[in-house]
Amino acid sequence: MELKQRTLFVLDPEADPAAQARELRRLGPLVAVELPGGVAAWTATDLGTAQRVMGHEDLTKDAAHWPDLAEGRIPDDWELIALVRGAAMLHQGGAEHRRLRSLASAAFTRAPIEALRPRIEAIAEELLDAAEASGARTLDLREQFAYPLPVRVICEVLGVPDSAVAELRDRFERLVTPGAAGDIRTAVADIHASLGALVAAKRAAPGEDLTTALIQARDEEDRLTEQELVETLFLVLIAGHETTINAITNTVHALLEDRQALARLLESEDPGRWAAAADEGLRFSSPVPHALMRYALRDTEIAGVRVARGEPVIASLFAAGRDPGRHEDPERFDHTRSTVRDHAAFGFGAHYCLGARLARLETEVALRTLFGRWPELAAAPGAQRLSSIALQGFRTLPVHLAGRGADGAVPAG
Repeated sequence: MELKQRTLFVLDPEADPAAQARELRRLGPLVAVELPGGVAAWTATDLGTAQRVMGHEDLTKDAAHWPDLAEGRIPDDWELIALVRGAAMLHQGGAEHRRLRSLASAAFTRAPIEALRPRIEAIAEELLDAAEASGARTLDLREQFAYPLPVRVICEVLGVPDSAVAELRDRFERLVTPGAAGDIRTAVADIHASLGALVAAKRAAPGEDLTTALIQARDEEDRLTEQELVETLFLVLIAGHETTINAITNTVHALLEDRQALARLLESEDPGRWAAAADEGLRFSSPVPHALMRYALRDTEIAGVRVARGEPVIASLFAAGRDPGRHEDPERFDHTRSTVRDHAAFGFGAHYCLGARLARLETEVALRTLFGRWPELAAAPGAQRLSSIALQGFRTLPVHLAGRGADGAVPAG
């Protein structure tokens, strides 16, 4: 039976992600699902099947192999269109993907990322200093810490001037939280306009940054087109901050919900505990709930299910992170578990996240700096989750800086 003839499990962006993950796993390792807009796809629900999908030789990221898109049945304003169509490495397979990835990869290898540690630590301290200096006893952790930290870092890597950061933020926020029809196209066009202006400025005044390196690859070596240049910047910018924002907020939220898990971290003398906590946060609450989208190059079988040529396949990374076949007591946060890195939050195979080292480092530094400053940090009322298939996290995450008093009460204000 082909995909569209099956009963589809609706992926609801408003659903509790843990409950939805449990239901998906109950239905099997490869499940027929409905994405927003009535789009049908298969999804992998356990870690082994998710990794198989993301590394499968018969699946490609090239959307030219998706008949519904190629033949116009997917509208230009579909809310997930930016994740499935474009000229960046995210949307390519084989040699084209390797060519585009190689142009940016040097900036994200171990040595240059580790060299960023002092700067990341300084930015984290500056942000907490500003929060402390405000005199407020409650802050929105996302707005005042988790968002600006990775945004400032990736903008420095790319050489984006401070004057452009606020404009780009507004446009990226509109992209990941779409409203009325047409917002997606407008947001993408506006982002491309901002990045086009950045490219023009860097051509006039080159710097020691990734944008300049990509421009040189375009202008001097003819290794990518102008569209590929802009879309590569687009991808690096959005991937370089959105997932890390949610990695930080999701992990902090998990620790504030489980004070025993937080106490184990704070009491530990293991120098690698915050790095382990960052990975456990990725496993426990993947910031990317579903990895979109791959397409069958030919009829194939995955986890005993026939996938027909052209059918889209995704991987439910949140569900895979809590796979009981891989993790003991998977719905408990435990940074000491031996399987702490057995997750697919950064993908798998050729499309493994280029910025994984940077995201891990930023999350590690954020956790260590935050809880080093305020070990008694406590959750405040008013947290709001994102409503998205593509991202899993919080729109707002209020916290009390003073923590709880001896009587267990949360201070007002």
